[in-house]
Amino acid sequence: KQALASLRQSAWNVKELDLSGNPLSQISAADLAPFTKLELLNLSSNVLYETLDLESLSSLRTLDLNNNYVQELLVGPSIETLHAANNNISRVSCSRGQGKKNIYLANNKITVLRDLDEGCRSRVQYLDLKLNEIDTVNLAELAASSDTLEHLNLQYNFIYDIKGQVVFAKLKTLDLSSNKLAFMGLEFQSAAGVTWISLRNNKLVLIEKALRFSQNLEHFDLRGNGFHCGTLRDFFSKNQRVQTVAKQTVKKLTGQNEEECTVPMHNHYGPYCCEDLPAPFADRLIALKRKEHALLSGQGSETERLECERENQARQREINALKEQYRTVIDQVTLRKQAKITLEQKKKALDEQVSNGRRAHAELDGTLQQAVGQIELQNATEEQSPLQLLRAIVKRYEEMYVE
Repeated sequence: KQALASLRQSAWNVKELDLSGNPLSQISAADLAPFTKLELLNLSSNVLYETLDLESLSSLRTLDLNNNYVQELLVGPSIETLHAANNNISRVSCSRGQGKKNIYLANNKITVLRDLDEGCRSRVQYLDLKLNEIDTVNLAELAASSDTLEHLNLQYNFIYDIKGQVVFAKLKTLDLSSNKLAFMGLEFQSAAGVTWISLRNNKLVLIEKALRFSQNLEHFDLRGNGFHCGTLRDFFSKNQRVQTVAKQTVKKLTGQNEEECTVPMHNHYGPYCCEDLPAPFADRLIALKRKEHALLSGQGSETERLECERENQARQREINALKEQYRTVIDQVTLRKQAKITLEQKKKALDEQVSNGRRAHAELDGTLQQAVGQIELQNATEEQSPLQLLRAIVKRYEEMYVE
């Protein structure tokens, strides 16, 4: 703030302001109010946290917020380029503006597209939500960008379902690699005109055979999935051009004509690994559910455990690479502040977990005690654990059923 005060006399004429790599933990639009013509603001590699409200900076076009700890962000109507990778952002608000937007929010806490308000989802040209926590995508929520969106990056999320059909007339690249998708449905017709698409390392089993892609397609990568051979046969028979591009893509990326299968007995159709399944979607869904249950209960096989570990390690490598990409040399004071904020946030998260655990325990205890009263369970004591009490209740219900 002292530095800003020293610039106050000439602030009206400043268009670009670089405050990166400082130990700033708080800054507001009021602090920057004298900079009435400010168009570019660099706040990267500070220790800003919680809410950052810059909505009143009406001339601000470019904001660099990479490498901070911000949880909520508000920006003004002139924003065109927002760099905010490596934060903890779970909500972004943009005042309505007429210009196109480029939004880079990799490695944050976004869970659904609606975490970006309508202003942020309107007239977007480039949207990077890589390494967030999204599990479902409704493309209709990007309808206000149907005639502007060119690049959409949703890599390394947890997406298992995509719905909504919106034709993105200018979409060129779509990256959905390293997610949890099992089916390429008609929703992908929204990306029919892309030249570059990747769904590598998902859980894909089936492809809607009615899907069609542009003759301008140049990159088509579906490696690392578990296809039913029949679905590839049906899809490629209707999309000869796509099959050719798929082969060229695999050759370019691996130097081989076909991807290498992780399961030796798998076959190939086109360049991709596949297997013949009698009921492909049901079989694979059951297998995935069994695997999920086994891993959560600690009873998964060594192969399943290693697969889960590989996925987590791959995600962490991407996070580390992204942090390294935007790394700035900063002093020891800033490093200490960053470490302090990191510890405070971990403590807050643990406190929330403990609070949620206590609340859940209290709710469970109340439910069990209510059940004890309803069935007049004898010999129930306060010393019994919830698990012991639950077993006693189940046993009593079984006895009542026999009676």
